[in-house]
Amino acid sequence: MSCIENINRFIIPNDVIALLTQIYKYIGKNDIYKKISMPDMNRIIEQTIEKDSFYLGKIIKLDITDPRLHLLITKNAVAKNREENILLNIKEMISDIQLKGDNYLIQSNNQLNLINYIYQNQYIKFDDEKKLGIGKVSKRNELDKYNKIMEEQKNQVEPIFVALNYFIDFYNLQPFTNNNKIISYLMLYLLLLRSEVHCFKYISFFEVIYNDLETMEEGILDASFNWNEGIPQIFTFVRYMLNMILQCYKNTDKIVKEYEIDSNINKSDNIENTINSFQGNIFTKDDIRIVHPYVSESTINRALKRLRDEKVIKPLGKGRSAKWMKISSI
Repeated sequence: MSCIENINRFIIPNDVIALLTQIYKYIGKNDIYKKISMPDMNRIIEQTIEKDSFYLGKIIKLDITDPRLHLLITKNAVAKNREENILLNIKEMISDIQLKGDNYLIQSNNQLNLINYIYQNQYIKFDDEKKLGIGKVSKRNELDKYNKIMEEQKNQVEPIFVALNYFIDFYNLQPFTNNNKIISYLMLYLLLLRSEVHCFKYISFFEVIYNDLETMEEGILDASFNWNEGIPQIFTFVRYMLNMILQCYKNTDKIVKEYEIDSNINKSDNIENTINSFQGNIFTKDDIRIVHPYVSESTINRALKRLRDEKVIKPLGKGRSAKWMKISSI
């Protein structure tokens, strides 16, 4: 039996319940976060979509250089080859999940359409599996079963726990003839957002995964142990994911609080204070963006120009990656 079929048989350990309790304290703040960040919510989500697209492209190892990835994602450059088309299709799918994910019907035909939209002209189909005494049958039947059980468990089992169990099933079933990994990750992304894990509107889900990909994949392997025998070991993976979600919510809480402070004072002055707080004399725009992720490029540029004109900083180069140096006390 699969994880999703076993879900009512699991006895959830106390430490897992404790993690979920902490997460739900933050989920209860979703509306507060949204209200505070509402003036720039569209830009916040746009930046998250861009980061998610960039890092999912790296997770599936698209053959595109990092500068070209950035150009395609942030500047809407025209794709020049198949790999670049895949990336732009990924960005479109991530955008749909972020903005319209609640309307997505989790059905096998929609999942097949999704993978064929991303990998156009590859004509991906449902794969077959051998069944004792029956011969080959389409894996679509198993996927339909998982999707039906998940729908039946709605409002019956904690949704984050359902999402994680479904992900392990999808990952191990590999229902399509190829490129299953990306769809399993997109399904997890969709299900977590639909479970109101809205920290991933502010923080890139796939950036977090990419930066700890080895641990993530080890957790998946642990959860998949004995999956084919119907006795998966899910809780190591569940603990890893819940700790990751909790940390992302803590980071979201910090980001939104800093955004609220930025909104209540002159943004240019706040950037000036940030530059003054840097330990060394050399800094970049990226250093400023780490502290003020939702301040616009034009606001940062205006602050830097003013400080340059006041002869308290000077540029050490040109372009997006140029460095700046403090030349007097601000």
